[in-house]
Amino acid sequence: MTGSFQGFRLNQIRTKLAGLFLLFGIVPALVLFGVYMWSESDFRQAAGDPMKYSAVSINDTIDRNLFERYGDVQAFGLNAAAQDPVNWRDRTAGNPLISAMNGYMTGYGIYRLMVLVDTSGDVLAVNDVDPGGKALDTQALYGQSFAGAAWFEKAMTGQFLKGSNGLTGTVAEQPAADAVVARLYGDDGYTMVFAAPVKDRAGRTIGVWANFADFALVEGIAGQFYQSLAARGYPSTEITVLDPEGRIIVDYDPKGQ
Repeated sequence: MTGSFQGFRLNQIRTKLAGLFLLFGIVPALVLFGVYMWSESDFRQAAGDPMKYSAVSINDTIDRNLFERYGDVQAFGLNAAAQDPVNWRDRTAGNPLISAMNGYMTGYGIYRLMVLVDTSGDVLAVNDVDPGGKALDTQALYGQSFAGAAWFEKAMTGQFLKGSNGLTGTVAEQPAADAVVARLYGDDGYTMVFAAPVKDRAGRTIGVWANFADFALVEGIAGQFYQSLAARGYPSTEITVLDPEGRIIVDYDPKGQ
């Protein structure tokens, strides 16, 4: 009888222990599951934040760089040499207007072509060195008219890219392959054009200054951010930049590099 009772008690203890072990195994699991469910959005956000912040940073960096190009063309047109008719169509060495253009070319290193045209679109002056300071044969451009160029028409009619803060005065074209730049450099001529009216001291428009910026500027920014992301543990990141119409203008794919 005693043995039977002890066996019964032992079974009870085993049952209770098994129940306790089960309880102490399930409860932490349920707690952890509850914590995960409660924090799932935080986990997802933490995983997505590096990409989100990187995208914002890329946009901001591109925007700041292009904002400077927006202002450059207006500043260049204020040069007194550009407003002096004596310097127009003068191809001789020492022309202060061409010297100024060449200085901008080498000093900034991001432009491939600078051209000043009159109110009819005919060329008044153009740089004759590349960004590296090497001679660039641009003489043929003096016989060319840019009257049909979109940037010229927009600059003459005041169709500027306007900022929400009131910024205005410059035409900023979407990146495209430019035939003139392509002929000069023997490549695709992929550039962005920034153009602005040039005015005399009386405020009359006497011409349009246009800068053709190398789009490698934007491509380089994408490349720099990719290197930064790769160093932080995201080597398979693909960076894509779209224009306002949703067309791909930069696709930095590490597999394709």
